[in-house]
Amino acid sequence: MFVTQYVKGIDMGLKKTGWADRFNYKHHSNPSTPDAWTFFDKAYLRVQHNKAWQILNGWEHPLYDEQEARKILRDSGYYKDSLGLSQYKDNPNMVSGRAAQVYADRLLVDDASPNEAMGDAINLLQGYQGGHWRDADKDNLIIAHRERIYYDAEGKRSKKGDLVQSEFSLVCENSVQGVREAMQGSNRIVGEIDLFGYLPHCQLPYFGKPDYGEGRVELKTQWDQAADTDSPRANSLPKKIKAPHLMQIAGYWHLSKIIPKIVYANRLGYVILEPTIDELQFALDNIVQACKRREKLMQVADDLPELLSLTDPQFAESFVWRDLNPDILIKAKQLFGSKK
Repeated sequence: MFVTQYVKGIDMGLKKTGWADRFNYKHHSNPSTPDAWTFFDKAYLRVQHNKAWQILNGWEHPLYDEQEARKILRDSGYYKDSLGLSQYKDNPNMVSGRAAQVYADRLLVDDASPNEAMGDAINLLQGYQGGHWRDADKDNLIIAHRERIYYDAEGKRSKKGDLVQSEFSLVCENSVQGVREAMQGSNRIVGEIDLFGYLPHCQLPYFGKPDYGEGRVELKTQWDQAADTDSPRANSLPKKIKAPHLMQIAGYWHLSKIIPKIVYANRLGYVILEPTIDELQFALDNIVQACKRREKLMQVADDLPELLSLTDPQFAESFVWRDLNPDILIKAKQLFGSKK
């Protein structure tokens, strides 16, 4: 997979600040998730992961040994995928999306053959490992459905047509067609890169990782609902850009100065949506407001419990807590002082 570094006129070493470092908060990224989750993830979960790897690499810790380190990683759903990348608390939809992008990348960026691209994508999909707390039977049924020859060439379940396609192959092909169309006019399609820059009135850098064209195109895949049953339903293509995705590409727009597009693909087809400048500016204003708020919270908090106490975790409302190991969720609620 083609990956490069694209830095927009900053030195990442110049603006480190102690109030952010103590919470393991090195840069901002799309702030579409609650502040509470972002702080818990960066200042607790990732610190735990780093500690575990340090111990496994020979660092002697006064309280933890290798057994405890391996438990930390296991309880976080850690595994290394077929590309050699570390994954934590993965789920079938997430791995399916990554695998579809591997297919598109191999075809559009690396000029691989369709067979080579599909082989790499299937390897990633089949290598999925869910956390030990997940419903393994349900996950296995969903992954099996992705590869099952269940649809006709148009992605429909037809009694008249021959069943020749799987959901996964259909989404992959629709993804490629959508990205190709969205990237028309480009001499060559560039894959994922790292974008860094600064937001107005913020002290920490902002980070984004667009899929294609240095921020020109973002790919989002939509997977069947009820895929673990005998009656899967196509996840419909949106008619407008979803709010979290708009914030994501608004950040890219600020960093790259390129008007972005989003390709949404499912087994039935794809749509290409392009935001207006007003929509991008509105989303960017929300990004700046959120990042300024996070910086102020870190500046006034003395430690992690105090920082978390200044936020609303939204345990019942936000999706970010749903796939978490129940034991880690209990720890989170303890840190937040929640009894629910």
